[in-house]
Amino acid sequence: MKTYKILLSLLLTFGIITGCEKEKDLLNQTNPNSSVPESFWKNEKDAISALNAAYSNIQTPGITRWELFQYDMRSDEGYSQSPWTDLGNVGKFIFNDYNIAFIQDIWRECYRGIFRANQILKYVPDIAMDPVLKKRILAEATFIRGHLYFKLVTLWGRVPLVTEIKAPNDRPKQGTIEQGWAQVIADFSAAKADLPLQYTGNDVGRATKGAAMAYLGKAYLQQHKYTEAAAQFKEIIDLVPARYDLIPNFKDNFTEDFENNQESIFEIQYISQNKSGTPSYDIAGGSGSESSERAQFFGVRNVGWCDGQVTKKLYNEFMKEKDKDNKVDPRLGYTMFYDHPGELMYGKPYGHADRPFGPNDRFWKKYTNYWKDTDSYFSGINDRRIRLADVYLMYAECLNELGQTPQAIPFANKVRARSNMKDLELDMNQSAFREQLRHDRIVELAGESVRFLDMMRYGILGPELAGTDPGNTPANESDYDTEFKYFVKNKSEYLPIPLYELDANKELKQNLGW
Repeated sequence: MKTYKILLSLLLTFGIITGCEKEKDLLNQTNPNSSVPESFWKNEKDAISALNAAYSNIQTPGITRWELFQYDMRSDEGYSQSPWTDLGNVGKFIFNDYNIAFIQDIWRECYRGIFRANQILKYVPDIAMDPVLKKRILAEATFIRGHLYFKLVTLWGRVPLVTEIKAPNDRPKQGTIEQGWAQVIADFSAAKADLPLQYTGNDVGRATKGAAMAYLGKAYLQQHKYTEAAAQFKEIIDLVPARYDLIPNFKDNFTEDFENNQESIFEIQYISQNKSGTPSYDIAGGSGSESSERAQFFGVRNVGWCDGQVTKKLYNEFMKEKDKDNKVDPRLGYTMFYDHPGELMYGKPYGHADRPFGPNDRFWKKYTNYWKDTDSYFSGINDRRIRLADVYLMYAECLNELGQTPQAIPFANKVRARSNMKDLELDMNQSAFREQLRHDRIVELAGESVRFLDMMRYGILGPELAGTDPGNTPANESDYDTEFKYFVKNKSEYLPIPLYELDANKELKQNLGW
């Protein structure tokens, strides 16, 4: 009896244990409606889906909406009179809340995209699939990571460099600016090796070998490494006209027509409808926008929100030169709305022949839907991030800084000729051409998020751009960007790191001065 009771007790105990284990197994089953690493990275379709998710992060409003203000409004091309005081202060280099959306969102979404790229680089190599496609997918993921680190380094300087998947409790260390640039160059160099020159069909718009070359050149140029930068730009120029060329009309680079054209080297792809049906502020990725919000935020008063406007200084830059027919630089009318009675060559803004533009009104026109009746969040105009005209001018800058001014000038003339501007004389000296080239970059690339980086590279950022004399008396304000009176050297070049990040990661130190 005693033996029987012991045996029965053991059986009951075993039954309870096995029953609990079965219950535990039932409770711990993988959700069939969600993917985890063990169930996802199985085939070619998974690899492509993951890559597309990584591309979505360079398209999300959390980056593309706010970086316009951080690059364009902080330069001397733009300013803001936004009723949202914090947004209006961006161009004044004033940030009272380091966790505000237009700081926090860019940082977070860049690292979200880097995490997605790192997942691809970890898991795709083990997938059994077409080896050529696998190599291309890995190169595209590496390009995306480099693209996002380019933003982080140019906006914040010293950022954590995460190149592998980290555990939730890992706290990555902060890199130096030099280490950040080294990572950008490493990623674009690796991507360049395996990216194709171009795509067909639905793959058009993905990163190409030329895009990696162009970003490599920009990264070297920003560090004044002119020889290395020139080599990358020369590789692109050697592909003219077989792969790249200037398109005939300057204005066609900024509308929905002629997207992914021969001049475009890399552009962010948009469609005219937001898939969620409403403006998306869900930055978590579940309902991310596939439409550009640029036209809404920078749009003309009473059409868009007019949160970003054009400085008089930029307008004056266009007025410095006449074209071959002694007319105003034609790029002016396709860059901004301004008071120009009787000049209908640029079309009626939003279908209104009588829309008033007073003498002090200047609004962005590039990337707006001015030929339509209105503008909205759902703009489908692709953002041309790098185009051949930019490469020509950057190559000219490299050659000029390397003492090859006569060889540099023809590349500036190529860009000028497209807009009917007079050729520059080939006997200009290095200093004169340097100043001329800085002008040419402004009028060709205004509002394309390159000016602030140009100013940083030239070493001209400072409160003196506000145009005040030693007695702090305003000079001719139309020749300056008065918002620069708030600029503090060795501080305002970079953004403050979000406090959320500093609180979560004690390895991070705030940027100087913030």
